[in-house]
Amino acid sequence: MDEEELQQSVRTLEFYRVQLESFDQQYEFLTRAMNEHNRAKETMEAYKEIKEGSETLIPIGAGSFLFAKVSEPNKAMVGVGADVVINTSIDDALAKLETRIKEVEEAMKSLSERYQEVAGKAAELTAKIQSAYVKR
Repeated sequence: MDEEELQQSVRTLEFYRVQLESFDQQYEFLTRAMNEHNRAKETMEAYKEIKEGSETLIPIGAGSFLFAKVSEPNKAMVGVGADVVINTSIDDALAKLETRIKEVEEAMKSLSERYQEVAGKAAELTAKIQSAYVKR
C-alpha cells in the first residue's frame, strides 16, 4: 500500500467512524421511541379495563401522575402526524400503536444490520492499515 492509498484508507476509516457514531445516535433515538410507544400501549391497555366513572391515576412521564375520572374508557386520542390528533376507539388506538411498534422494531433491526456491516468494514480496513504501517 503506497502513501496515497494509506491516506485514502485513513480517510475512509474516519468516515466509517463518523457513520458508526451516527448509527449509535439513531439507535438511541429509536430506543427512546420504542420505550415511549410501549409505555403508551401499557397505559391504554390498563385504561381500557377501568370502568366508566372510576377515578384513576394517569402517568404523564418523569414519575408523575394526574388524577382523572374516566368518562369514556373505550375512546382514545391518537396522534396521526403533523400535530394532528384524532378521537378513535381504544382498540383502534392500540392497533395503531402495535403497527408503530413493529415499524420501530424493523427500523432498529435494519439499523443494527447496517451498523454490523460498517463495523466489519472498519475492522477490516483497520487491519489493512496496521499491516501497512508495520511493513514500513
